Amino acid sequence: MHEDIKSILERHFKDAVDFEFTIQDGELWILNARPAKRTSQANLKITIDLYSEGIIDDNDAIERIKVSDIETALAPQIINESGLQKIGIGLPACAGVATGQIYFFEDDIVTHKREKCILCRTEVSPEDLLGMNLSTGIITTRGGMTSHAAVVARRMGKPCVSGIGILKIDYGSRKATINELTLNEGDWVTINGSAGFLYLGKGQYRNPDWRENKILYLFSRIIEKTICTNILKDKNIGTAWIIRDFFLHNIPLFTLPSAKKSVNIRKYVSFVHPNQKQLSKIYSNLKMPYSNEDNIRFIIRGLRNTLLRQLTNKIGIGNHYKFYRPILDPMLCIKNKLVKSWNSVNIQLVGEEFYDISKYLPNLIDIYNVKIFMEIEVNSDDHYSFLDFTNINGESLVVNDTNILRYYIEINEQEIEENRLPSLYNVFRKREYFWTWYSENKTSHEEMICFLKKSNKERIDNFRLNTYAHELELLENNTLTNSGKHLIS
Repeated sequence: MHEDIKSILERHFKDAVDFEFTIQDGELWILNARPAKRTSQANLKITIDLYSEGIIDDNDAIERIKVSDIETALAPQIINESGLQKIGIGLPACAGVATGQIYFFEDDIVTHKREKCILCRTEVSPEDLLGMNLSTGIITTRGGMTSHAAVVARRMGKPCVSGIGILKIDYGSRKATINELTLNEGDWVTINGSAGFLYLGKGQYRNPDWRENKILYLFSRIIEKTICTNILKDKNIGTAWIIRDFFLHNIPLFTLPSAKKSVNIRKYVSFVHPNQKQLSKIYSNLKMPYSNEDNIRFIIRGLRNTLLRQLTNKIGIGNHYKFYRPILDPMLCIKNKLVKSWNSVNIQLVGEEFYDISKYLPNLIDIYNVKIFMEIEVNSDDHYSFLDFTNINGESLVVNDTNILRYYIEINEQEIEENRLPSLYNVFRKREYFWTWYSENKTSHEEMICFLKKSNKERIDNFRLNTYAHELELLENNTLTNSGKHLIS
């Protein structure tokens, strides 16, 4: 009977549920029911189980599984755990494994930043932000899953164990005690942020292969199916493509910090920094994502990455100046924003342009120009975007696009509204992998360019290519469009 009710509730809510019940006069009464709380790994299993049972469909599965769930499932695993001494248990505030020397003050972390360090505090405050960013992991003796340490650690992707109540820190002597064990500054410890364990000793760990995880493998097949069969919904497009890139091409799920540093050089090659009036216009065009913010952020990041990847593969590394230029210097576009009465963050504007795209990429024959502007929240000095002057032919940008707040995109000099962005991005990505238009229509990129260079009369006389050119919006009423003009210029 209970099994029947559980199944009815699961099918009704299309989810695993918690429910309250009572039995009165031999009858079972359901008092309340709600979606069950779960960990990241449980969410993966529940979602795939519901999909396998036919309770949810492909798009439901993609919507429910978060990128952070995959990252948690693939968190490093300790391989010498039996050789370590487990000395404390706290809350698994942020998944992952970290090993390093324990320090109690931010200044010591900064001093030893080239080494592996674990920041250990009773509680953390905004003043500890730099130390948290430079450390490999974080330990606190107080706080829960929503404490300042836990929230910031998850934002940074740092393994964190919070609320180890039996750990007592003596800041004066720079020591900590746990039961009868004393931890001195510089001692090696290891934390498992997925389980909430603290170990004494230097841990060794490995990164799991997603192909060895049956649930992740099945999920990769779901994503591939939705993309190839054109059933992927707009609300899942950014998430699906970024996960597919990770599964098939090992492209990181999140932006990794760059080892490069900003160099203060003011000799521009490819652009002139906008004046104040031009900057004001750019700022006025920026807008916040109004629906499914993560999906839009993934689309913006994916759009610039796919253009960089395709154009670089076509033209060669070091030739980016032939198709790419920054629009502004992001280090000159930094504002301070007050978040709360005790905390503020820096906001940085990034702008870049891809041009002459159609000349190099046959699959984007109708796209000649893309401009992307992003306003990005910067949490530390190491997360600023900056100009890279490595190539003397033209500077590029080192971009940290993890926390995009507002954006503005132009394609072929036309603003792209948010409701059009997912479908356009999906076209870009599908053309990257599944472009068969030329073979289906028995033509080629070179033939289309040659055709457009002909006189108007010759173009009208060639009915087949004329039809294709209108279909690709290279011609309109037998007149070259901007796309057509740029292709042959």
